[in-house]
Amino acid sequence: MFVCPNCGANINFDPGKQLLHCDFCDTDLSPDSVIQKDDAVESTYTESQADATSETGYSEYTTTIFTCKECGGEILAYDNTVATFCSYCGASTVLSSRIGHERAPEYIIPFKITKDQSAELYKKAVGKALFAPKYMKEDTTVEKIRGIYMPYWIYDFKEDRPASFRGQKDHRSGDYIIHEHYDVNLDVKAEYNGLSYDASSQFNDNLSEAIAPFDFNTAVPFNTSYMSGFYADAADTDARLYEDKARSIVTADIYNNVARDPALKSISLKTESMTGLTPEQSKSTLGYFPVWFLSCRNKDRVSYAVINGQTGEVATDVPVDYKKYLITSLIAAIPIFALLYLIPVIRPTHLLVFALIFSIISMIIICSQKNKIHVRANSLDDQGLIARQKAEAGEAARANANPIRENLATKPSPQTQKQAVKPESNSTDVLSIVLAIVGFIISCCGGIIGIVIFFCVIAPLIRNARNSKSKKVVVKDAKITQKAPGKEKFLLCLKPLIGAVIAVVVWLITPTADEYYYFAALACMAGVLLSFFDIIKLHNELSTRKPPQFGKRGGDEA
Repeated sequence: MFVCPNCGANINFDPGKQLLHCDFCDTDLSPDSVIQKDDAVESTYTESQADATSETGYSEYTTTIFTCKECGGEILAYDNTVATFCSYCGASTVLSSRIGHERAPEYIIPFKITKDQSAELYKKAVGKALFAPKYMKEDTTVEKIRGIYMPYWIYDFKEDRPASFRGQKDHRSGDYIIHEHYDVNLDVKAEYNGLSYDASSQFNDNLSEAIAPFDFNTAVPFNTSYMSGFYADAADTDARLYEDKARSIVTADIYNNVARDPALKSISLKTESMTGLTPEQSKSTLGYFPVWFLSCRNKDRVSYAVINGQTGEVATDVPVDYKKYLITSLIAAIPIFALLYLIPVIRPTHLLVFALIFSIISMIIICSQKNKIHVRANSLDDQGLIARQKAEAGEAARANANPIRENLATKPSPQTQKQAVKPESNSTDVLSIVLAIVGFIISCCGGIIGIVIFFCVIAPLIRNARNSKSKKVVVKDAKITQKAPGKEKFLLCLKPLIGAVIAVVVWLITPTADEYYYFAALACMAGVLLSFFDIIKLHNELSTRKPPQFGKRGGDEA
């Protein structure tokens, strides 16, 4: 920790002043010239690098590692701060601590947004959400905003060599369109610095991308004095994880710059013809970037809010409060009902068509949300977490490997083989048949709307049901698809689908009495209204997360 040379109190880095500030005597000091107190020994701290070098050749610094007993999440602190809650799972408990060594980053971007400013930015963002739960706006929640330096891999690329493209130029000559083909050869010289991706598997990629980018031009050489009063996260992903992703961005930008060149303005370049354009990575370094982090825990769900500590960009998960939604809907229904009452009489067939359109829209929304939840639940949108889980699974497999087990694995028993190829259940066969029959009736007899319902809703459900049927019970390391199982989506779409089927049947029968049309429209809209509650439930599931379990590193198994 760092102490004030005038009064001996602890001093912390002040983002507003960009100086170390003493709250007791109002002394301001430059981060590069302070008194560091470590193990009761005072010394002038002027080094910008870390205090140790690891066996890998990287610089290290001594830090306090706090581990959550519930989720296994870890945060770092350079001074003698006591962590009383977990930023990742929201558990209000004193975190266990130990002294350890962490790799020191080469660069650090100091905080520029103060805690009070971050709280105001968060309140402003949540205040715009009409149905945000009350607990997200309470002062006790806002007070838990914590400044954390997140680790980022920083990539630099260079390109200085010839490249060739195929191009085409079209022009008309009389009744003919002439296509002229060109081979474009040029020397490309480009340099990109500061492309960054978060290096922590605990920091979700969705959140880190939502508050990007950081201005790397303001980065300074790493100095632990900037960490005084803040926490940090450890880098636990490989530097090569995002290298291809960064290279593709650089390649695309180079291509766009080449295409905008005045000499090539009239020629259409073909991206698939690019040869020789593979930017080389000059180096990858580690940096600490400032993030204000807030977790809101409600029962068994957690929502996050993150704020870019440099630019003030805010990203937050906002669930919907059912009570607020119902009250607002009832209030909004009054003027809508009055407006519909003043409109001339609507033909029953038109009313039926509108109800069917709403049913289709609700089913599309449900399927889309369910797919997103499936991706989130399986961490398919977080490369860092996937990489760590694979690494931990590989280590566990190597630790449990032995000759006897390997021999057993090479010769599975007939019973095991039989279980391995056993389908999930026959329910998917029944589901596919039911969907196919319903889809055939609707598409054949329902006209244009029936065809739209079949191709937009029923056909995707049949395809997903067949895909889920083809999966086996015992499949290890199988690639998880980006779409949720068709059976789950079908059950959620059942309410609006039943209403849609009733509406189509009435439309096909074409009764003379208007009451049948109104009844069918009412049944269809009832299914839509009931599906709204499923949509809100899915939204809340998507905007909140289960308390994380980071590899059970000290976390409970429950």
